[in-house]
Amino acid sequence: MLYGRWSNPIFSQLRKLNGKTEERPMRRLLGTIRFGEVKSRMPNKKRSVFREGMVNAHYEAVSSTIFMNLIAGPYLTGYLLFLGADASQLGLILSIPLLANAIVVILSAYLMEYYPNRYRTTLISILFHRIFLLGTGLIPFVWPKADWVPVFIVLFVIGCMSGSLSATPSVTLLADLVPRKFRANYFGIRFTLGGIAASVTLLTIGWGLDRLPMSTGFALLYCCGLAVSLLNMVHYGRYPNLLYSSAGNSLSWKFMFEPLRDRSFFKAVLFVSFWLMAQGATISLFSYVMLELMKTNYAWMGISNTLLTVVSIGATFIWGRLNMKWSTRKLLLWVFPLNAIAVLFWGLQAFLPDTLMLIIVYTMLGISLSGFNLLTFQYVISDTPKEGRSMYYAVWVSITSLFGFFGPLVGGKLLNSLKSWPFWFQEYGLFVCIGALMLAASLSISFIVFSAKQR
Repeated sequence: MLYGRWSNPIFSQLRKLNGKTEERPMRRLLGTIRFGEVKSRMPNKKRSVFREGMVNAHYEAVSSTIFMNLIAGPYLTGYLLFLGADASQLGLILSIPLLANAIVVILSAYLMEYYPNRYRTTLISILFHRIFLLGTGLIPFVWPKADWVPVFIVLFVIGCMSGSLSATPSVTLLADLVPRKFRANYFGIRFTLGGIAASVTLLTIGWGLDRLPMSTGFALLYCCGLAVSLLNMVHYGRYPNLLYSSAGNSLSWKFMFEPLRDRSFFKAVLFVSFWLMAQGATISLFSYVMLELMKTNYAWMGISNTLLTVVSIGATFIWGRLNMKWSTRKLLLWVFPLNAIAVLFWGLQAFLPDTLMLIIVYTMLGISLSGFNLLTFQYVISDTPKEGRSMYYAVWVSITSLFGFFGPLVGGKLLNSLKSWPFWFQEYGLFVCIGALMLAASLSISFIVFSAKQR
């Protein structure tokens, strides 16, 4: 059992206090988190619900990560090229999840005041998300070839909007499930477990796709996705249905725009939004450049992304430990320059072999992206008021996703328009220019936005 009672009869003895029987609960360590230190005066039964929920969240993270890497991970680029998508269509499709977040997430937070059952909302919306994403695998068997890409876009849009509907209720549910004292370390371990699952998945997929015909390989990919999605729904079904703490402001425009009146929060939202836009125009298109321009095989594509996730495993744990000593704002000032340097290193292929360049770039991306994802998430759920956390999170996701939506779209358009330019500029020149702008912003504007005085 993951959580139970001490087996030693000395520790499991019952004490009688004031005529009432009391039993000592076990204090279990998972990684460096001491769940037994939760200073709640809830009954033992209720505390066990919280503990079991936190353990189930680790299992859910693993199955969700495997599913997303199978169906909507880096190999989605290869599947879209198999369907006949060009760079512009690819950029549009890669932007759809962010656009769905921009449209739906703030609406989901608004509707949570009407329907506060976060458990049921999450379960239903995730179910539709899995159904429509798996439905894209049936396109070559059902539709004529001329309609493959348009039908994929329609199904992908519906699936992403369904998934975005679950964002606010699921994140606020998880934030209420994990005590604030342990969040940084807990989510560090959670992301680490997801990284392990992703690394094994990506390496296996890359090895298989290189040894099978494309149609057979992608068919097996979606079959595995179906099996994992069923397991993932079981994990979502085991979450506890915690009560939602309403903001107490009813459903008003004042409640919706309250986060925007927080100047520190608003400046952070704008900076991260433009940062995600730059990431979308570069990092999200690395796979396309590898397959179409650099002619990299699927095996090396899998090795590169596996390296990213393996490095992220260790880096996420380190960022989580550092976050226990230093503030989220201070660590973000370290993350932004590292992320910009990782993009700049894409230009090393002018001096180094492609394989060595990929190792360096994806190692740097693993370090910087793990810190970026963990710390921005920690910033939203811990540096915002609990009563208005749902709307703060929704505003954050909506604005950053709206800007991030244009990243892959603009990057795809630029790559299409550069076909008459020198080949080296298509391969790495554009990314180096954007990386230089990111580095300049990380060394100047970020210090104004995330300085301690802005708290």
